Amino acid sequence: MAALAALGAAGHGGFATDPAGALALAGGAVAAAVAASRLARSGHRAAGRLATGLAASLLAYLGLAVLAVATVAAGHRWAGPAVAAWNSAWIPPLALLQLTASAAVRTGAATPRTHRYVALALGAATLVNALLTTASEPFDGVPTIAGESWRTTLAPVGAAVTLLGVAALLLLPVTLWRAALGSHHTVRARLGVAAAATTAAPLTVVFCLLLAVARAPGDVEPALGSVAFLVTLSGAAVFAAACAVTAARGATEARRVGIVVRATGLAAAALLVVGAGTLVAAPGSSLGPTSVALVVSALTVVGGGGAWAGTGRLAALLTAAPTAPPVTPHDGAEGTEAGSAAGTADVAEPADPAGGAASPEVSATGVSAGVGPASVGGLTAREREVLAALAEGASNAGIAAQLVVSERTVDAHLRAIFVKLGLTPGGDTNRRVRAARIWLEHAGQPR
Repeated sequence: MAALAALGAAGHGGFATDPAGALALAGGAVAAAVAASRLARSGHRAAGRLATGLAASLLAYLGLAVLAVATVAAGHRWAGPAVAAWNSAWIPPLALLQLTASAAVRTGAATPRTHRYVALALGAATLVNALLTTASEPFDGVPTIAGESWRTTLAPVGAAVTLLGVAALLLLPVTLWRAALGSHHTVRARLGVAAAATTAAPLTVVFCLLLAVARAPGDVEPALGSVAFLVTLSGAAVFAAACAVTAARGATEARRVGIVVRATGLAAAALLVVGAGTLVAAPGSSLGPTSVALVVSALTVVGGGGAWAGTGRLAALLTAAPTAPPVTPHDGAEGTEAGSAAGTADVAEPADPAGGAASPEVSATGVSAGVGPASVGGLTAREREVLAALAEGASNAGIAAQLVVSERTVDAHLRAIFVKLGLTPGGDTNRRVRAARIWLEHAGQPR
């Protein structure tokens, strides 16, 4: 911070030394570090390590800004590589904020394949961007988001890797939202908070694209837009870190879930309004000032109102208390894809002393596996974990997301559990509900 302030006072660096952007990155790093400490103390060590990485990546962004500005100001021969590295340093925080939030709701010891895909794709995007994108000559100071300030070698390769990175940023939000909406009660709320956190990354990319649109044809000052991007990136990191802590502790309070969901939805609506408004207000637009004001006002009312109403309903859905057990079609595993024990008790996820892996002695419901449930039907430790997550209200996708296994594996475990518990198809309730009730009865929980 001191180095950037000194460089800025000397007239170097432009937006890279702007106090607002620098303070935002530093604040985001502090928030991520605090979240890392809390996640580690709560037993979610894998999420804690990723949050630590998020804090380090934001600090590295600051450090690379100092290096880039200083080498350019000195005319050093390493100025080009330093600027290229700085120009790519915004990508790792996006990956790490997603991975932190996703890891906060997992109990399996293995690294999910989705995490590997995100890490590999965005790692490749960072490397390719650093190697292929360079500042145009003559290079006068650190450039902003202005497209003409950069040139890309092997443009098709860069474009392909960029598209791969954008697709990777959508992987975890889609996976977690699907798992959340297919689950029930506490699991649905917890996964919903994590899903909202991971959505912050693609929204940040959309905001970056809108800045480019706002510059041309919107005629927005590039330096101002670049500072806004730094603030947005830092805000997304803080939001994701806070959501990770909330999800790890068991996000069941309607107020907290509502705040998270509404913040995500309103941010998306704001981006939509800003994008549409920028195009409408472009210098080449045939609309007059009054017409532009009316159109933007209408977009704000419709977009903001729709987002407020829609996110309110989504938050209510995520936190809805269970009423009656769902009746699902008998499809072999009796609704293993969509059905769940919605009528089960409200139970919380335990602290995980092993760094994200559920201990064989502690189930996902926080009940000691050595008392009662350990002897239910001769289930294995993994089958007890699956049944505990089922009793908590998780769908197949929700169980898979938490235990880091495939949905096919979950289905196989459920079939084995039904056999060991002597649950056959038929009856007034499906086997998922009956199995969940057996677990809760043996665990000493109310039905």
